[in-house]
Amino acid sequence: MKQKLVFIGNIASPYQVKLCYALEEYFDSEFWFYEYLDQNRPDWWKIPLGDKCQVLKYSKWFPKIGYLSLGLIPELIRFKPDVILLGGFMAGHAAIVRIAKLFGIKTVIMSEPLRPLQNDDDPSDRLTNPQDNPYKTKLLHWMFKDADLYFGMGTVAVEQFKHQLGFDPNKVVHATYAQDIDAYFDHGLRRKQQGDTFKLLFANRLVERYQPLLVLEAYRNLSKRYSLELYLNNSGQQLEACKAYIAEHDLKNVHFLDEIRAWDEMPKVYEQADILVLPATYSNGNGTIIEARASGMGVVISDQINNVSHHSVDGKNCYMCGVTVESIERGIEQYLEHPERLIEHGMLSRELVKFHRNDVTAKGYYDTLRAKQIIS
Repeated sequence: MKQKLVFIGNIASPYQVKLCYALEEYFDSEFWFYEYLDQNRPDWWKIPLGDKCQVLKYSKWFPKIGYLSLGLIPELIRFKPDVILLGGFMAGHAAIVRIAKLFGIKTVIMSEPLRPLQNDDDPSDRLTNPQDNPYKTKLLHWMFKDADLYFGMGTVAVEQFKHQLGFDPNKVVHATYAQDIDAYFDHGLRRKQQGDTFKLLFANRLVERYQPLLVLEAYRNLSKRYSLELYLNNSGQQLEACKAYIAEHDLKNVHFLDEIRAWDEMPKVYEQADILVLPATYSNGNGTIIEARASGMGVVISDQINNVSHHSVDGKNCYMCGVTVESIERGIEQYLEHPERLIEHGMLSRELVKFHRNDVTAKGYYDTLRAKQIIS
């Protein structure tokens, strides 16, 4: 008989919904979310939840506390999980850890690195630490020290949990993000020649930490010498600023991705593009990079992105850039001048991100929980 696992997280991200069903091979699993979507996600992110996922009733977000749900305890009584996987260090999750311990239920905290910011779009790369945030780090340690395991999403999170938050190093492990990338591996490799039109993709939200305005400036300069098109995400705080820049400089062949109607249309966006561009000031290893690699695209990303070293080798399957217009241009121009590298890079990228498929991630979670004796 399979053991019961429930994941409790913020929003019903499509890739997490699909991970729930991948985990069914190993667990009787359910995924519960506080909201279907938040204000940062478009409506087309909504996918059917099926019979194993749900949005918890009577849920609300509270500043400085996080999500709370009056519908959570009744669901825990109904499902009677063996393991609770909690997405994030929220006050409500600390209470769940305490309650679960009373009933012999194992708890696992899953989180990215913690940052002392007002919102997730902040461009700073500062991390929460005892020197700058002594009260917060002590409080977090006290609130969550009784969890049975900590899933750090990447090496930066693992090191922070061990050394900055003071959790038992034997209970801190690396975990992989859910990714819905199976369809991307069916795309053809990009076979281009000098003089062809190259399509650039900025797939991330238009917010300061992803630097879309720098990409527009690089595009403006390069399009004077090359035949280019640029496809931009259609959401984010800098959307209007991007539109104003495009109008001011009369940029041609710039398209916003405003006609996507369903999550399953996303692979087509990548399939028609040649090069992903992401000069982020901070990212914990963005999912768009994994999607681009699975699709076989060229990739130009900043050297300030965490957790990409296992699949990103500068000059071999991508070009790392600084967060400057000149550096972004140099990275893109490598592909424009040497289009044969798109095939070389695409082949290697696909090989390096195979383990990010959800079926592999599900097995990884299962193996880790067994190895750490969270499950039998």
